[in-house]
Amino acid sequence: MWDAILMDHVETVPVGERWSVRSRLQDFGIHCECLNDGSLRIEIKNALEAILVSMVLFRFLTSRRQQVEWLERCWHSCAARGGEIL
Repeated sequence: MWDAILMDHVETVPVGERWSVRSRLQDFGIHCECLNDGSLRIEIKNALEAILVSMVLFRFLTSRRQQVEWLERCWHSCAARGGEIL
């Protein structure tokens, strides 16, 4: 299904956060590295890794308020379905 590895250079992550993002992604077993030019290179091999990368970047690129609002929308959505977890 996944014939190629998607490699992306992430340049929107603040320089001071790139090592933290790299460390967190490596905790999930996702290969990534901070390059000499300051960018972060991430190899995404499958859909699960893409979701994990998205969530890690969401954590580091959004404010606490945005994260709380997102979580509240998730809770309300779950409550609207009668508490059913997908």
